[in-house]
Amino acid sequence: MKKVIASILVLIMFVTVLSSCGSSSGTNNVIRVWVGEESVSFYKAVCEEYLAAHEDFGFTIDVKGMDTGSIAGTIATDPKAAADIYTVAHDNIGKLAATECAKPIGDQSLIDQVLADNPEPFQNVVYSTLNGQKYLFAVPYISQALFLYYNKALVTEEQAASFEGLREAAIAANTKAVTVTGDDGYNMSFALLATKVSDHSTTVKIYEGAESVSGGTKGTSNCQGDDTIAILRWLQDYAEDPNGFKWASPDGWDADLDKNNKGVLAVIGGAWHYNTAKAALGETNLGIALIPTLTLTASSVEGLTGVSAGDVYRGGTFADCKCFMINANSAKEKYAKEQELIKFLSSKEIQNRSFLECLNVPAYVGASQFIEQCYNEGKVTESQYSLAAYQVSMAEWGIPQPFITGTLNTYYYSKNAPAVFRAIIDKTAYPTTGDVIIPETNTLEGIRKALYLIEYIWMHGSNPKSFPDTLPASA
Repeated sequence: MKKVIASILVLIMFVTVLSSCGSSSGTNNVIRVWVGEESVSFYKAVCEEYLAAHEDFGFTIDVKGMDTGSIAGTIATDPKAAADIYTVAHDNIGKLAATECAKPIGDQSLIDQVLADNPEPFQNVVYSTLNGQKYLFAVPYISQALFLYYNKALVTEEQAASFEGLREAAIAANTKAVTVTGDDGYNMSFALLATKVSDHSTTVKIYEGAESVSGGTKGTSNCQGDDTIAILRWLQDYAEDPNGFKWASPDGWDADLDKNNKGVLAVIGGAWHYNTAKAALGETNLGIALIPTLTLTASSVEGLTGVSAGDVYRGGTFADCKCFMINANSAKEKYAKEQELIKFLSSKEIQNRSFLECLNVPAYVGASQFIEQCYNEGKVTESQYSLAAYQVSMAEWGIPQPFITGTLNTYYYSKNAPAVFRAIIDKTAYPTTGDVIIPETNTLEGIRKALYLIEYIWMHGSNPKSFPDTLPASA
């Protein structure tokens, strides 16, 4: 069905895009490409190969490395100065489409490649609606998710499989079990998106069914379920435990993880933390695993329904993709060749080479088979193989960031909801602006109010003026 829709929209898109796009972004005979700083040498080399094999391409290619975490902000600030093709995490797609910083993809062969190669969750997040029409705006080529790094010298593989096992190892080592690389809404997805191991169930919803780049619905959100409360109660206890969870120290999570410091045995992070984690522990001691399981206790489920002591949950993650997009201010005469180049750079062949040379985990369906083959052939080390394999496996326990608009992204990350989430874990009060102040979050009532507050911020971008008499309640 998506292929049919895409085909119908191509002609409309060409008329709309080619008649409304801005003036040239940079020199007309150069196509400028922004990729992650860690990958710039690789993509420079493959672009040179492409030009050598396609003498009639008609443009030179200039590849520059950028901090992919800040590219979207740079583009939004001055889109005319940005590259013709740029890399962003998929949660920025809607924002860039809505602010006319991106052109839709119109090349049918490229659309077909995206639909044929990518898993459904990635296909669902690369479309956006513009002027009432649904278009493909971005092309996935790297996947990313959170997983666990741990110290193999002090933690067994079996202990790394559960938070309880990590605590057992931490008791023996007289240290803390685990930390995170940050307390923002992305890094804390390990707790928020935890799902029941037996059936992957969760009551959490984040903008489920949201529609449209502008003027559409925010969908449905929920973070007030009894399973969420039970998991947070469990985490409260784990954080209070002298051998449990800790926030990263002022010197950074890598200083905590360092084999000589032994401040913590494990950290929840992503592939982009690999080199830092390896430097902290040494490759011999660097273990990698799925985010561990946790087992609910009698105290964590007290007074709740639908959850029971002994229920086992696995930590979750946002399982995302990095994508190529085309600058709406790029010159019209570059448009066809930009799509031709993106088709090449996002192909399975180049994704595979990017993994071998840069450890960028491919986004396409079936990449795990290639990764295993590379390990069996001795092309990657054990830790490099584990990094890719466990990241791919964590996609089963996660969801793509569902922020199809800049507004939803801002509401989720930048309107204090993450700070309230941390306050729950720390059992501290969180004073909001206005008249609403949640009580100490060491009571069931306090946790319920805090979660209502988070959900309200997700949906409205502000604090409620009062709490409902009965919770949970629709926010």
